[in-house]
Amino acid sequence: MRQFFIAASLLCLLSACAAEPEKVVWEQPDYNHIAAHTRVVEKTSNFVTYEYKDIRVDEIAPIAALYCQDHGGRQAVLYDITMRPDHARRATFMCKKLADF
Repeated sequence: MRQFFIAASLLCLLSACAAEPEKVVWEQPDYNHIAAHTRVVEKTSNFVTYEYKDIRVDEIAPIAALYCQDHGGRQAVLYDITMRPDHARRATFMCKKLADF
């Protein structure tokens, strides 16, 4: 039985290595859709907080990235997500200067 699991594990590992890598496709954000479902609650030079409904946080992330880029050439890092009583969510993005590797 143990040999079966080892063989199955090796087969899975080999098939994963043989698969072609997926192509990463970047799509232009739909700014009209984002604007219709999002509002800025608070903003400073170090962070921005958006309130959103009927939209995903990963759709807001490009907007936060643009905001942080415009405010010091930094990158947006998701800091916190909270749920409001009216089922809206608030996402806070910190503007951080990430070290070059």
